[in-house]
Amino acid sequence: MHLNIFVSQSCFLHCKGCYSFSREEEKGQKILTDVLVDFLRFAYDEGVRKVTLCGGDPLTRCDISELLEKIKEIGFYISMDTVGSSIIKEVTIGKNLTVKQINAKKIVKLVDMIGIPIDGSTNEIFKRFRQTRADLINEQLTICQELNKYGANICINTVAHKGNLEDAYELAKLIKSMVISKWQIFQYEPLGKFGLKNRDIFEITDKQFSDFQSTVLEVFDDDISKLQFKASRNRKNAYMLVDNSGNAWIPSYENMSTSKFSYIFNDSVIIGNIANLEDWNKICSYLDRKLI
Repeated sequence: MHLNIFVSQSCFLHCKGCYSFSREEEKGQKILTDVLVDFLRFAYDEGVRKVTLCGGDPLTRCDISELLEKIKEIGFYISMDTVGSSIIKEVTIGKNLTVKQINAKKIVKLVDMIGIPIDGSTNEIFKRFRQTRADLINEQLTICQELNKYGANICINTVAHKGNLEDAYELAKLIKSMVISKWQIFQYEPLGKFGLKNRDIFEITDKQFSDFQSTVLEVFDDDISKLQFKASRNRKNAYMLVDNSGNAWIPSYENMSTSKFSYIFNDSVIIGNIANLEDWNKICSYLDRKLI
């Protein structure tokens, strides 16, 4: 089971199918750096070797560079899922948050695998899922080009959903033309408040995902070493989330419900909280040991 940690609530985008639970917590809530680093040091001593930083978007966290340095010093293989906007420019989010442009070379040095989302070959298709006024497709390509300058390992993350099924062929041609280490294609899952709320808009059948996969394989022909298809049935109990409050739990939409005003998940799924030292052993007992 992989360890995924929300390190920020804020994001450069506002996705209709967002799986994150960050938006449901008190505004500004985040795991303190010292707490997170102390827990990860314990987890490393227990044999855990890989961590994925997500959110929100990790690059909106004000001390993300320092946090990455401390995690890397422990010895972790670090994956980071980010839209990446601040890699190429300063970004203002809402009225109160300005994210300064970050040193791309430094990020590449600290992060072993950088996940960048691309869900469509055009802005129109891209924005059916990920909302923004930006020229998103060209911005993502520019971000990847900047990261490539410093030898980054880039993983393109694509969510296959109702809004991009017809784009599988053109999208595959686009991704094939890029310099990347991996392409992960996920079958849409109704996780998180917005994922559940909009499941009728985005959810696809296993057959539709299989067809999407077949089209991608047709484009890539025999060059399939970089492809990873993540069907819903194969992702159950595959990862643990640590949210911005420090709660560690294993997502499963069977245990979740949504209402007009709030997102609710069964408290029984919470394994522990990384702010509580007495919970560390139990949390780590679920995680992969010495696997990358």
